[in-house]
Amino acid sequence: MDESVLLDLLECPVCLERLDATAKVLPCQHTFCRRCLQGILGSRGELRCPECRTLVECAVDELPSNILLVRLLDGIKQRPRRVGPVAGVCANGTVGVRVQGPRDPGAPGAQPQRAQAKTTPVRCACRVGILSPKQRKDSLKITPS
Repeated sequence: MDESVLLDLLECPVCLERLDATAKVLPCQHTFCRRCLQGILGSRGELRCPECRTLVECAVDELPSNILLVRLLDGIKQRPRRVGPVAGVCANGTVGVRVQGPRDPGAPGAQPQRAQAKTTPVRCACRVGILSPKQRKDSLKITPS
């Protein structure tokens, strides 16, 4: 399984932020971040699964943690980080090289960027596992050639 696909599975389906050890698993087996579940309960007065609409009849803090998720997150933290450019497809579908380093090409330590299939240079701060989906989206810059 591609690493970016795995990391997508570790996101809260509501807010798209990376799940952490405080994430809760509902009786229907769907997992969400604690903050989103508390927000849903606070705004609606009841908690239903955002995916399958199953009614949850206990408080958010009484829900169990997702043990498998906690173990996966621990494993991701312990593995060594990649260094240098990583070839592949960025979050927005742009083919090219994900550059790890300063985004300003004139900055010290900046790395050259390869052109994507349409010869449009890709300037991307995507680093698998480092930026949240929102941060990745905000950091993607495509400049016409």
